[in-house]
Amino acid sequence: MEKNNTQTPNTETNTRENPPYYKIDHKLAVAIWTVLFEEGYEYLEKDLSRIMIEQGCQEIEVEDALSILSFWRQYLEENDLASFLPTKEQLH
Repeated sequence: MEKNNTQTPNTETNTRENPPYYKIDHKLAVAIWTVLFEEGYEYLEKDLSRIMIEQGCQEIEVEDALSILSFWRQYLEENDLASFLPTKEQLH
């Protein structure tokens, strides 16, 4: 019995939908979050950290204490575990 190894192109791109979510590796998520944080994409990095924490993130593998605190800041404030005062630059 011969196998049919021919592939046909997907011409139904307009009828297909994107998946509601993607599964990605933890290290990739941390790398993406780190770039968002370093480049100043505040809303995106906060959204990503929230999603990671909601899905069970326990730690991120970065050496910088400021990055670690920034990753957890929103979670800590929303759950009344810590409060952070704005800097003088943020007040002006």
